[in-house]
Amino acid sequence: MSTERVRTLLLRGDNVLKSAQPHSFGRALATFEEAREAAADPSVDPRVRELVERRIEALHELMEGAGEP
Repeated sequence: MSTERVRTLLLRGDNVLKSAQPHSFGRALATFEEAREAAADPSVDPRVRELVERRIEALHELMEGAGEP
């Protein structure tokens, strides 16, 4: 169940980012952080947790490039 929840949240965050509008970065980050919390469940494959962390890192880089804090 938790793995599916994480995947759903990642997909939602990715869909928010498709607009590539800086004003949507905060919403995407909140969704990815929610995925991080869900991925903390021991039943979630560590590779899925790594994927969440990579998404968050990439979004932070994107935000920095766009001049977002």
